Amino acid sequence: MCGFAGIIQWDNTAGNGIITDARLDTVDERLAHRGPDGAGRWRDPHNAACVLLHRRLSIVDKAGGAQPMANEDQRVHVVFNGEIYNHRELRQQLEQSGHTFVSDHSDTEVLVHGWEQWNTGLPEKLTGMFAFAIWDSRQQALFLARDRMGQKPLFYHHAAGRLYFASTIPALMALGARGTVSKESLAGYLSHGYLPPPYTIYENTFQLPEGYWLRAGKDNLRTEHYWQSPQLTAVDPGDSRADLATVISSAVASQMHADVPMACFLSGGIDSTIIAGLMQRHAEKAGSGRIQTISIGFAEAAFDETAFAQIAARHIGSEHHTFQVSAGDDVIETLQWLMRYTLGEPFADSSILPTYYLANCARMVAPCAISGDGGDELFAGYDRYRALGLMAETPRLSRVLANAQMLVNRTERARRFHAATQYHRWPQRYAALTRLFSPANIQALLPDGPDIPLFLNWPKDQDHADDVVRAAMQLDQRHYLPGDVLWKVDSASMANALEVRSPLLDHHVVAYAATLPTTALLNSRTGKLELKKRFSDLLPDAISGRSKQGFGLPIGQWFRQQLHDPLRDLLLSRESFFQSPGSRQFLEQMIAEHQALRRDHTHRLFACLMLELWHRECQIIIGPSVT
Repeated sequence: MCGFAGIIQWDNTAGNGIITDARLDTVDERLAHRGPDGAGRWRDPHNAACVLLHRRLSIVDKAGGAQPMANEDQRVHVVFNGEIYNHRELRQQLEQSGHTFVSDHSDTEVLVHGWEQWNTGLPEKLTGMFAFAIWDSRQQALFLARDRMGQKPLFYHHAAGRLYFASTIPALMALGARGTVSKESLAGYLSHGYLPPPYTIYENTFQLPEGYWLRAGKDNLRTEHYWQSPQLTAVDPGDSRADLATVISSAVASQMHADVPMACFLSGGIDSTIIAGLMQRHAEKAGSGRIQTISIGFAEAAFDETAFAQIAARHIGSEHHTFQVSAGDDVIETLQWLMRYTLGEPFADSSILPTYYLANCARMVAPCAISGDGGDELFAGYDRYRALGLMAETPRLSRVLANAQMLVNRTERARRFHAATQYHRWPQRYAALTRLFSPANIQALLPDGPDIPLFLNWPKDQDHADDVVRAAMQLDQRHYLPGDVLWKVDSASMANALEVRSPLLDHHVVAYAATLPTTALLNSRTGKLELKKRFSDLLPDAISGRSKQGFGLPIGQWFRQQLHDPLRDLLLSRESFFQSPGSRQFLEQMIAEHQALRRDHTHRLFACLMLELWHRECQIIIGPSVT
């Protein structure tokens, strides 16, 4: 797990465009948190405008994995972020094909020789989480690739005959990439709370989407989709494939190999309890004893899951570490740092804060942790899936229930459900269940702004409950998972130099989950039915029977208390992003309603706060709308 950056300029006949060492020092400083164990730089001796930079967090082959790494004749160089879990098998194949390895067991070196052997077919051979860049000076070609589910980030900017690339937007901008911001991107952010790949908030700056590679030469740039999450088409669960429990257990085992201590996040939810339980089984089988599990808690009882985590830890037999977090006083400073060094664009998921605090505590125990990320998107854990299923199966009843909920329970969840029932098409219903701001709200915040762009592409539009639920799951796997969940985990964990692995996102698990019938995933009361069934022995009754609780923190309460004045000062100051009288009036109304407990605007206020912090930290330029 590391961070990297680079710039390739093919035409350097006049010596123009050479990036200075001082500029590289700034880039290095922007990436240092991702790799405290080592730093490396390389300039192409034949073209000084071609530079690779790397910061290393040593997890595998601590002695032999320094980067940038080259092949024998120094014509192929790679910088890499992530882990290749099947690198031993690939090394054996490559050695049998005549390749000579220098390192003892570096997974990075597999990429160097794998490029020589398989060229653009390399990513398909890999099992793991990865983003990497290969510069082949013989072919004068740059090759970028990102893992199948988008666990590792990779950004690029192509302009004036140069291609900039980096693990983070702040590092990309430090290299010299520049771009204006369109109001379409701002509207998309306010609607979704994030920007899914390939979009960023900046024009001409993109995320390489999950499951894609990019090959660039002097006169061409080509991207190709080498893998995508499979269509969610159910098959007979009694066929000859391996059992789901076996597939997930194998994925956990493959991700437990490291040259450093490992831990496991344990919230006391379904996913983390299963992953921790499987880790403990594998550790006992290997004679390693008790694994280390970690959870954090807050003084506010509604946000504290540590009691459930302790129940799970006792059940599986792990050595559990509980950390209490009192974070209200340093929230703004933490978010400013994250914006400046890791995010580089607005991001509205407030769970980035507890994820950051969890990673900070976990780093005290081990430099590498395993998590249960992906369970909700693969096994139907979100409430919105059940809501969509209800609307499809009983459309009239769902409207009656929505209106009844509005009469007795004006929670945000009830409001979303009620709003969704007012639409007839499924894309609009999904949007109503998930969006932060309505189109009218966005117009208030962005006067004279554009229509909201359709960044999220609904994969189906069927009238059957099974199709609707699976379409929403597919949409989340392709957009919400890489654009929000995994970007949050990477940003928060790498801010603390912590590697986080997610066995449920192994592509074999993803492929298996896609074949499970909807009835095996959820009913009207709960989701993740198949996980609970297959792993019932790992799940205490107190955990298997509890309702889902998101990983949050009491920032809504803090907005009424210690963060009330800082929030107002930031959003309503003279220097604020929100300058129009209409937007300021709308913000005043939201803050007042939230303070008086008339509406819960936690997520919307957080989205505006992050937009304001981005405006201040990243010195953005608002350009003309894109047509």
